[in-house]
Amino acid sequence: MNKICKQYISEVRAFFPVMGKSERKYVNKLRLNIENFCEEAEITSKQELYENYGNPHDVVNDYYSTVDTDDIIKKTHISKYIKIFIIAILALAVIAVSTFCIILYNDYQIATRQEAVIVEEVIE
Repeated sequence: MNKICKQYISEVRAFFPVMGKSERKYVNKLRLNIENFCEEAEITSKQELYENYGNPHDVVNDYYSTVDTDDIIKKTHISKYIKIFIIAILALAVIAVSTFCIILYNDYQIATRQEAVIVEEVIE
């Protein structure tokens, strides 16, 4: 597969808000179709792909026009909750690491202030 076909496929992938199982299957079928077309027609520019398949956002719109709207809404809600969960976990991790670092720094400062001074006294 040449570079132009790969770029076109990556542009199509970028327009999908959520990549579920059915979207991946659709993109894989589209990729195989485009690969065959690129080999047969010897494509030299993306404009030729745009003329044959349409702009990437048109390809994604065509896909979503055939899919049930409830499935799309369900997938976007699930992805929203997953993103919120991941952000919350990352925020908690940052807070925990920051707290741990502050405690270690305070312990270090206390330890440096309380250094034992060793003095050797010679008794004669």
